[in-house]
Amino acid sequence: MAPHSPDLRLSPLFAGLDPAQLAKVEHIGRRVDARRHEVLFREGDPAEGLYVLLAGGVKIYKLSADGKEHILHVVRPGQAFAEAAIFMPRGYPAYAEALQKSTALFLPKAAFLNLLREEPDVSLNIIATLSRYLKQFADRIEDLSLKDVSARLARWLLQSADEKGRDFWDLEITKGELASQLGTVSETLSRTLRKFQDSGWLQVRGRFLKILDRPALHELAAPGGETEPV
Repeated sequence: MAPHSPDLRLSPLFAGLDPAQLAKVEHIGRRVDARRHEVLFREGDPAEGLYVLLAGGVKIYKLSADGKEHILHVVRPGQAFAEAAIFMPRGYPAYAEALQKSTALFLPKAAFLNLLREEPDVSLNIIATLSRYLKQFADRIEDLSLKDVSARLARWLLQSADEKGRDFWDLEITKGELASQLGTVSETLSRTLRKFQDSGWLQVRGRFLKILDRPALHELAAPGGETEPV
């Protein structure tokens, strides 16, 4: 990698590092290019390192016993993935697959753990990153347990918009994959999207989504804001 890659500086994992510290990260890293649908690792593979996505998109998912895919989350440029796996004895806990042509920085486990010992700032950043993931998964468990599909979709739309910094974007995954991520089926998601569009809350055109009424979505996503099941 070129020294002091601006892509790497945008990663929360390395926020606040000075050029010398970034150079250490880049020195141990290896660029990985992946084709669309290429699997970067499978559940149970030895956890040889973690990744920082530089371009493209990656979905992290698990497979049920009957082969049904359940998406845990979608990784966007600047975000790291498989951080927790390097601290686990059983290897990668899920699959990682490129959603499109993607580029990532691969950081080998042993070298990265040595970096954590040398650079406390990176250690603090990885703790903060893992804490955010823990909060996200706790919110997701709450959603699946207590909220209907309308409330889950509203929260997902607001979170996605906040992450992207805008209220419109092209869906990176299929609607069937989004349904899986929200813990529902494609038919129910389609009905819910139509309901949001008919209510004037959301514009849907193919994979293009645009939030039209944030207050309505906030009210729907808030505790106790669920509507009738759809």
